[in-house]
Amino acid sequence: KLAELVGAKVCNSLDELVSEDLDLIVEAASVEAVEEVAEKALKSRKDVLIMSVGAFADKNVFLKLKRLAKENNRNIYIPSGAIGGLDIVKSLKYGEIEELILKTTKHPKALGLDINEKKKVFEGDVFEAIKRFPQNINISVTLSLASKKVAKVIIIADPNVKENIHEIFIKSSIGECYIKINNVPLEENPKTSALAAYSAVRLINEIKEVVKIG
Repeated sequence: KLAELVGAKVCNSLDELVSEDLDLIVEAASVEAVEEVAEKALKSRKDVLIMSVGAFADKNVFLKLKRLAKENNRNIYIPSGAIGGLDIVKSLKYGEIEELILKTTKHPKALGLDINEKKKVFEGDVFEAIKRFPQNINISVTLSLASKKVAKVIIIADPNVKENIHEIFIKSSIGECYIKINNVPLEENPKTSALAAYSAVRLINEIKEVVKIG
């Protein structure tokens, strides 16, 4: 259906896809699919954009794919997803980051829960968060990779909210930052935000720009 809208070719397998004359392959499947998609793309000398960045909570997967990218002179792109301010986060890491917290508030249905009152449903580190909520909290891994600091994650289920709300608190020896993002959920998939999809579009467009900002 999508191919009909944009005049694209449909590939019936990943092997068929990576054999095409392409510059970039976009993974938008699942955390479980990342390793296979990225490995085949990189070995076929294609750049790859990873949407399900939660896969990189597994250090072995991250290091393996990073090594493959270097060996094949290719790039792995990670969009900012449903958050902003990663330029600030990446700059603050040149000081000593003392604290990094991501607080996410979503409607219970987006978290796969059936509750009628506001409730903290998770508090822990990024590794446990992505295991418990692999389709909701990919951004915690993006934030940790950008800062090179293990993020503390707090997840709130609130039946009174209509937006996906992300709050980032970061304290570094060279500055402090608080960022709040209120996102409209994707109608087809309320577990994620429309901004996540548009962040990938933005990154793809910026790859070919000769002047890069931020």
